[in-house]
Amino acid sequence: MNIRYLGAASALAMAVSLGMAGMATAQVATSTVRGEVTDSGVGEAGATVVARDVASGFTSRTTANANGGYVLSGLRPGTYEITVTTAEGETASDVVTIGVGQVGDLDLDVSGTVVAGVPGGTSVDDIVVVGRRLPEVRTPEIATNVTTQQIETLPQINRNFLNFAALAPGVRVSVNEQEQTITAGGQRAESVNAFIDGASLKSNVIAGGIIGQDDSRGNPFPQAGIQEFRVISQNFKAEYEQASSAIITAVTRSGTNEFEGEIFGSYRDQSMIEQDVFAQRRGDEKADLSVEQWGVAFGGPIIRDRLHFFGTYERKEENRAAVVNLGRQDPRFQTQFGQYIGTFAAPFEEDLFFGKLSWQPREGHLVDWSVTYRDEFDIRDFGGANAYERATNLSQQTLTSNLRWQWQGNGFLNELAVDYRDYNYAPGALNFSDAGESYRLFENDTNPGMPGFQPDYFGGATILNLGGRDSAQDIHDRAFTIRNDLTFDQLEMNGFHTVKIGGKISMQNYEVLKQFGRNPQFYYDVDGRPELSGSTTVPYRVELGRSFPNVDLDNTVIGLYVQDDWRITDQLEINLGLRWDYESNAGNKDYVTPASVIAGLDQWIASTDGGKPAGYAPSWFNRDDYISTGDNRDPFMGAFQPRIGFSYDVFGDRATVIFGGAGRYYDRINFNFSYDEIVKPNDIRQNVFFSTTGGPPGVASGSAGDPILWQESYRTAAGLDPVFATIAGRGEAFLLQNEWEPPRTDQFNLGVRQRFGDWQTEFTLAYGKTENEFTWQYLNRCREPTFGNDGGGFGDNGGFCSPSGSNPYRTYLVSDHNKEREFTALYVKLDKPYTRESGWGMNVAYTWSESTQNGGNDAFCFDCFSVETSPTRPSANDEEHRIVANGIVDLPWDFQLSGILTLGSGTPFNVFDGTGSRFYFRPYGGEPEKYSFIIPNAFAYRNLDLRLTKDIGLPNGSELSVYLDAINVFNFDNYNGFDGGTGSATNPNPNFGQPSSVLFPTRTFQIGARYKF
Repeated sequence: MNIRYLGAASALAMAVSLGMAGMATAQVATSTVRGEVTDSGVGEAGATVVARDVASGFTSRTTANANGGYVLSGLRPGTYEITVTTAEGETASDVVTIGVGQVGDLDLDVSGTVVAGVPGGTSVDDIVVVGRRLPEVRTPEIATNVTTQQIETLPQINRNFLNFAALAPGVRVSVNEQEQTITAGGQRAESVNAFIDGASLKSNVIAGGIIGQDDSRGNPFPQAGIQEFRVISQNFKAEYEQASSAIITAVTRSGTNEFEGEIFGSYRDQSMIEQDVFAQRRGDEKADLSVEQWGVAFGGPIIRDRLHFFGTYERKEENRAAVVNLGRQDPRFQTQFGQYIGTFAAPFEEDLFFGKLSWQPREGHLVDWSVTYRDEFDIRDFGGANAYERATNLSQQTLTSNLRWQWQGNGFLNELAVDYRDYNYAPGALNFSDAGESYRLFENDTNPGMPGFQPDYFGGATILNLGGRDSAQDIHDRAFTIRNDLTFDQLEMNGFHTVKIGGKISMQNYEVLKQFGRNPQFYYDVDGRPELSGSTTVPYRVELGRSFPNVDLDNTVIGLYVQDDWRITDQLEINLGLRWDYESNAGNKDYVTPASVIAGLDQWIASTDGGKPAGYAPSWFNRDDYISTGDNRDPFMGAFQPRIGFSYDVFGDRATVIFGGAGRYYDRINFNFSYDEIVKPNDIRQNVFFSTTGGPPGVASGSAGDPILWQESYRTAAGLDPVFATIAGRGEAFLLQNEWEPPRTDQFNLGVRQRFGDWQTEFTLAYGKTENEFTWQYLNRCREPTFGNDGGGFGDNGGFCSPSGSNPYRTYLVSDHNKEREFTALYVKLDKPYTRESGWGMNVAYTWSESTQNGGNDAFCFDCFSVETSPTRPSANDEEHRIVANGIVDLPWDFQLSGILTLGSGTPFNVFDGTGSRFYFRPYGGEPEKYSFIIPNAFAYRNLDLRLTKDIGLPNGSELSVYLDAINVFNFDNYNGFDGGTGSATNPNPNFGQPSSVLFPTRTFQIGARYKF
């Protein structure tokens, strides 16, 4: 990142934040307790209200208003002793627990009477560490809190707290053996945002939504460092940014007044994992596998009631194996390449560190500073005809620092936060020849810097791929962010107002280096054909890609908001918010379209390629909208996002509440999309043929020109570049629209909450409409499409025409921002929190939903002539019914049983329909077969995970817990890879709808233990 740029931006950020007089992310990382102080029902004006965190001793205080109302904002989630003292010296207190992001109501009566079902005068002597959890009833948000108890107790196959986001209605967590993604509201993973202690984990460059989730077997954050988190499925307030589907906000653990720690670990191997049904049919041997996850956490006081520390370290080691075989089983090659054949380890390792200091220098001031570091590598992408040398080393590192200062005064709460993040995503060849080393075929050398070797037998088929893979990437996503937020909690005007205003400025830097095809690939003839090189030491063909430029781009993100939670009466509350976001360089603002791209584009428009008339261009395409001069791309200024919500306590007893809301939410597009415009003209891969003599023309079938006499200097990319520079090559031209609006979603919901004793129920109707989603699509179509009237498949999309050989580019793609999505849902929640007194807890989330969209399923729509005119069809994660239930129950002899049941009607698959007079591609037009679980033939996805835990008390108050996880305990076959080919009307495909693979995981057992001291 440019230091001068960073310094100037930092100064600007500080000026903006100080000029705004401060502001608090109460709904992001903290909680609120509010209520009334009364004496026999009469409000006690001026009463002092003090909240003391029973674990840390940190205190907060406020003063009741003229009606006895009070608000305690900025509380860290936890258990508090709330004490009120009137002007006459009368007191009352209670002990309660509040969750992250929650607004809990607590009324206290100094006379000792019962207020709203809550005793008003609890003696201080009777205070216990664990207080009852305050229910949250008066909120328009559709939110689910996941507690420490659930994170520590429920079964999971890896230590990733984000697994439990699936407990919220409308949220899907997709886990496979390579990565994990979270989706909600019928949208892609990129539309989710996650915050830890108020700092965003949004991935700004690559896919996956959350940094560290894309292409990772690991976890983005150490689970032992998470205290609890909250999932807001819809209608989040104006504090939240750059998300259009769901928000996840987590708070980290802090040290307390007691020295406390834990050591934990879990283990599984191949003997504890059931083979999937397809592997059993093939008779495959079980691959070697072991997974170890372990770590330690420790915290305590440095100065009691003032300064505490907490730290944790987690380690994951996953050892897999892949089998390398020859592409052709021939005795000659078995001997020749035997050293490369066999079973090889594919290890994954991850280290996670988190440390935190919490300081209350005096009452009203809190300072937190935390640092997180994540480091992982993954050896993958080899096996079959790819030798171990051919593997990818996927390396990822994340460093974050978060400094927060919270200042509470008379009637206000200010929070200043300074965050830094550096995320490095670097998948590269395990052996990449970037230093000019020279290697010959068949040398048993696996040092870094090895070009690719591919010995071919007659016909050009590969026997074995040796040496390094051809590509590497090195991507840095850096952000330095200053946030300043202020809450005014004692404003009265036609009711009681809690007003929050806030702002942030984030200086972001994206550094992207991609080397596609830059590791030369050498092809050798092992059959000794004279028409080729006839040599096992001289390659007959070499493939090499052109060098990509290193892109280093700065982007400044600004966000401002105001939020008013207006309590008009004791029964009615209105939530009004307005947010505005801005990005200075979201779309290559300073980019100048190369003259060669402009000339080639004009040539294509005027040409008659593909039989189309001269001067043809799609009706929606305006050339000038896509040509950038370097000063005609103004940043989007219109990201104003009004948000409104309400809650009405029907009977004034906090038992029956009607709520609802509407809002607009702007998201962003990842830089990886607009990056293509800058570098794709250089995406040129070429082949050159060689011989030992110079050889005759026509080296091999389909080749052009005479072969080149081989020289030893050609064994490196540097030596080959001058040769390839003399050969014409064509890249791809990507054209980004000059004026485009970021993706936006309008959300609406209406629901009712009802409390029945210990149970809290919630029924919500939800709707979302997303517009302006980003898609790349081909410009060089041959003609206008003609759609049939038999279901709206993509079908006849005009065909694809390659520009003529004289055109400098082989294809032209343009950005289209007309993709739309609609999401309609019914959410049902049933929640009975676990308590030690009752010995059990249960939560059920049911979602009925319908999700539709137009356009393609990712960043490209290869089957669209125009996204706007493409048919509406189901989205990739359209699932009509989904049930997620979890429970915890205490058993005799200090055993505890917990479980998660997930049932889904299944997501659709692509259909390639040839049954009519015209062939159609119907994206996600097929429904998977349903199976029974209690309800006959209702579910395509069924999974039950269980954990049995035994707690063993040890001397000095320590405790040992041992547990057994049974993941997918019934070994349900949850299928994937469905055959979408229908065949023709006269020759139907008998395998239509049949699966080819099983979703991870099959039945898996895992043992673990935790020692707490």
